[in-house]
Amino acid sequence: TPDTAAASGSGLTLAQDQGLVQGLAARGGGMLVVAGFLGFGLLLAFTPCVFPMFPIVAGMLARQGESLNARRGLLLTGAYVVAMAAAFGLLGIAAAWSGANLQMLLQSPAAIAVVAVLFVALALSMFGFYDLQMPVALQSRLGRVGGRRGSVGGAAALGFTSALIVGPCVTAPLAGALIYIAQTGDVVLGAAALFALGLGQGLPLLAIGLFGPRILPRGGGWMEGAKLAFGVVFLGFAIWLAGRVLPGPLTLALWAMLLVGTAVFLGALDRLDGDATRNRRLGAALGVLLLFGGLIQGFGAALGAHDPLRPLAPLAGSTAAPAAQAPAQFASVTTRAGLKQALASGGDRPALLYVTADWCVTCRAIERGPLADPAVHAALAGLAPIKLDVSDFNAEAQALMRDLAAAGPPTMVFLDASRAEAPGSRLVGDLDAPALLASIGKVSP
Repeated sequence: TPDTAAASGSGLTLAQDQGLVQGLAARGGGMLVVAGFLGFGLLLAFTPCVFPMFPIVAGMLARQGESLNARRGLLLTGAYVVAMAAAFGLLGIAAAWSGANLQMLLQSPAAIAVVAVLFVALALSMFGFYDLQMPVALQSRLGRVGGRRGSVGGAAALGFTSALIVGPCVTAPLAGALIYIAQTGDVVLGAAALFALGLGQGLPLLAIGLFGPRILPRGGGWMEGAKLAFGVVFLGFAIWLAGRVLPGPLTLALWAMLLVGTAVFLGALDRLDGDATRNRRLGAALGVLLLFGGLIQGFGAALGAHDPLRPLAPLAGSTAAPAAQAPAQFASVTTRAGLKQALASGGDRPALLYVTADWCVTCRAIERGPLADPAVHAALAGLAPIKLDVSDFNAEAQALMRDLAAAGPPTMVFLDASRAEAPGSRLVGDLDAPALLASIGKVSP
């Protein structure tokens, strides 16, 4: 039919929906594509994927101390945002030239380890163990631009690296641009769309650089306290990143160490004098809360828990609500042969193909949220749900993603009984229960 096209070595028929880039280009050419992706970026700027950028930028500015003013704050955040957007554009160019999905490759354990170590290094610098500096020759060149040696270059390097945090969150615009590049070879328009997407996601960060110096006090003891606080935040980011590839109990143990250490530093175990200041008492109270949270995380690690947001889940055991166990009904496959076998086992039932990975943070949120919804759980009873695990991005995983024309996890493809994708049913990126139910309804008899 006009709405479907035979696709793959897996024997599926994919919907021939017009791509996001092609649709915008048909309506208004390349300028509308760039403007549209800039708008998409702004809409995505306050999602959980991009939100970690805000404390990173705030911590970068806090390092400037009393030399920070509105002009310099805007310059540093501008360098950060442009470098982050450039990373998105280069992602598309490199993907086109190499033929590989670099968005996936950048989530390899080695790449994640490098970025996690970088955040640990930034945290230790915030704690005053040392000052991070660039090579002297590069410092002198960048100093002519930034006024303070290495700051602009350091901001750009941090922005470029921070794209690795945003990268795992596959959204419809990102997937659309990557697929457009792969299918058409139009590197220029695809890369421009990705650059605009990254720029849109970073534009709200400019407000921190512009207004932050006006809102914050000029100097004093608060600055040292802010540096220490951002150091803890950076350690948290390092654990969050490493948690994508580390065993669950080890991740919970790391969170326990961070929370307990911070609690001790805040004085949770110290005895307060009668004349203790209000700030001292508030710090101790916060420390007690963090200490309690750290102990819970440590207890969860000892129990073998895997989710820091549900550290006591192992205690629930068989008494857990059936809806909370919805992801367990999925058949898991990692190869084309496994997919064919799972589809055959589904008989004449419609199928849901769910592309996911262990390191996919958004996938975990989907499994805790929409997939655990009782209504979704009931609707899936009439389908053959199949989980395509691409955690190990090997040749088989790449073949599966090519067969489905998927840019990365999370992606959901809905097939009817004839193994044809229902037009307009595909879901990419974060989603809610109503959207999932609507797509299920398009293939349910």
